[in-house]
Amino acid sequence: MRQQRRFSQILGLSVSAVLLVVLVIVTHSLVKDAIAARTPDTVCLPPQTPLPVCYGLPKTISSQAITALTTTSDGQLLASSKGKNIQLWSMPTAKLTHTLTGHTDWITDLAFSPDKTLLASSSLDQTIKLWNVATGLLLASFKSGRVTSLAFSPSGTRLASGSRLRQWADGATSPDGIQVWDVATGQLVRTLDAGLVNDLAFNPDGRSLAAGAKETTLWNLATGTKLHTLDSGELNALSFGDRPILITGSDGVKGQGGIKLWNVESGRFIRAIDSVGGDVAVSGDRALFATTYGGTINLWRIQPSGFLGTLRGSEYSGMFVEFGADQRTIIGGGSDGISIWQPKNSNQ
Repeated sequence: MRQQRRFSQILGLSVSAVLLVVLVIVTHSLVKDAIAARTPDTVCLPPQTPLPVCYGLPKTISSQAITALTTTSDGQLLASSKGKNIQLWSMPTAKLTHTLTGHTDWITDLAFSPDKTLLASSSLDQTIKLWNVATGLLLASFKSGRVTSLAFSPSGTRLASGSRLRQWADGATSPDGIQVWDVATGQLVRTLDAGLVNDLAFNPDGRSLAAGAKETTLWNLATGTKLHTLDSGELNALSFGDRPILITGSDGVKGQGGIKLWNVESGRFIRAIDSVGGDVAVSGDRALFATTYGGTINLWRIQPSGFLGTLRGSEYSGMFVEFGADQRTIIGGGSDGISIWQPKNSNQ
């Protein structure tokens, strides 16, 4: 009798589970349709925007989930990673030029050198690899420990790395602080005592580096000392804007104050924006920046700062964002692939 009762309970739970799944699917379909009905096919930036443009529906160039996304400073090249492999794309045609293989575990970050000749990749396999962008050939691989963030110096001679975790569930460990590597030799030349690192970036003038986790710190690269400590909140991403501005992105407090602008030279807080900054990207001309909030991409003017518009990129995935060719093309990527918004004339 106990077995019959237990089977009945399991059957009842199974039926309930099926009904719940059906309810979720139907609800998602209704919500999706409602959102689609209220999402315009065209989003136009205001006339006062530098080079005002309109965006239509995005073009999907890959439906595969990605773990990292980056572009060159001029937006002419795009690199993305899927699991252990890297794809190189030529923009704005979105032509796949190379698939790079060599890592033995998931890739955590990607970075192009300023001269566009090298691509650096980090992985859970505890290596950093350097690739020839033109040929797709592996040039160097060095043991770095498990790192999750990469950034080239403006000169391209140094590569910085850091990790958001110290101890991993599988027993692997990450090195302390920020590591600064000599690109030519693969040798570690400096370690900055920064603790955990959720994201990092070199100042375009090459004299300082910003990195953070619970808060954000600006480092003097000549002396290895702290210049300023910024109350960014739990950092998701950061990027340098029009000199001397640093933009930090966090979840904020209930979505409030998640994006902050700072004066790099003085460390002075400039202003906060009431939105979430899941990722942050700045256009090559330093006029605009983009942030992500769940599956949406928000566009902003840097000076004077102001909101410009929202692009819907995903129904369920958090997103990476980058600027593509012409500095007005927007590239978004996440667990449902890579999408590109290309500008069009407002009368199209």
